[in-house]
Amino acid sequence: MKIDGNSFKGLNRFLFMDDREENYRQEEEYQSAGAEKPFDIVHNNIGETVSLVLKDGRKIDGTLAGYDLELNLVMENVKIFRGEDFKEKGLIIIRRNNILAIGDHILT
Repeated sequence: MKIDGNSFKGLNRFLFMDDREENYRQEEEYQSAGAEKPFDIVHNNIGETVSLVLKDGRKIDGTLAGYDLELNLVMENVKIFRGEDFKEKGLIIIRRNNILAIGDHILT
């Protein structure tokens, strides 16, 4: 099957039409709540030092190096605090379901 530019555009619109409606509704929900989207918070802080609070109470300070579509985070030059004690790590990956907050933004 040969797909030229026009066929691809039509196919693209058809495949993603429902997806756009869903994203539009989700965008409205965030705007009406007056909160930044979690992906925007993460994307805008790439390369910056950030603080995370995990659901188990640990606090992590480090440089946000990257993330994936599930919002799992990659951090460098990290300090992991548990009470008064802390560990230093060069590179860690934090699963999204363990993150309670990024900075002062609580994730739900």
